[in-house]
Amino acid sequence: MFRCVPFIVLAALPLAAQSLDDAYARIDQAAAQFKSVTADIKRNVHTAVINDDERDQGNIKVLREKGRDTKMLIQFTGADAKAVAIDGSQISLYTPKEKLVQVYDIGAKKDVVDQFLLLGFGASSKELKDNYNITLAGMEAINGENTWHLVLIPKSAEALKNLKKAELWISQQTGLPIQQKFTTSSGGDYHLVTYSNMKQNVPLSDNVMKLNLPHGVKTEHPKL
Repeated sequence: MFRCVPFIVLAALPLAAQSLDDAYARIDQAAAQFKSVTADIKRNVHTAVINDDERDQGNIKVLREKGRDTKMLIQFTGADAKAVAIDGSQISLYTPKEKLVQVYDIGAKKDVVDQFLLLGFGASSKELKDNYNITLAGMEAINGENTWHLVLIPKSAEALKNLKKAELWISQQTGLPIQQKFTTSSGGDYHLVTYSNMKQNVPLSDNVMKLNLPHGVKTEHPKL
């Protein structure tokens, strides 16, 4: 019986805090080495009020260099194909079916957008902790890969208008998220994003990060 006592004591220790520190250490290691990433992406957009799930898939490219803004290009394929490019203070949304690209100037909201980009790739634990209250939900396996499941609550009142909470499943192997869940501030809607076939620090030129628009595409500049 007494042989069990040490195990009971160990079980009562704050292992979650230690594991969170381990997650931070792995995130920082990955951030120090991060330059770029490419991956396949699957997304489920859940609308709570009608209990509807809209699924799509495609690929993502992310480029983040020291002292420069994060550039991101997401291309969704299939019947409802579309592409989103983020570059500095602009977000461009291209819908081939409508032959339309909408260019949004996010200058006034760049700080909020940057907080969302931190939830992707290349952010340090300090950057995350500066902008979010973070807890460890547990250790989980996603597609056979061991992860830390982190829950992040925005500190900014402006960010909270759009994002109730974010969840990241950080790979213990790579220190990068292999799954994300963004719960909005209205009615339990969420976006669940899963990554696969991830390749780190592949060469990505500025041209590769831009939308490839055919001739005849109409450009609009809506106001946010």
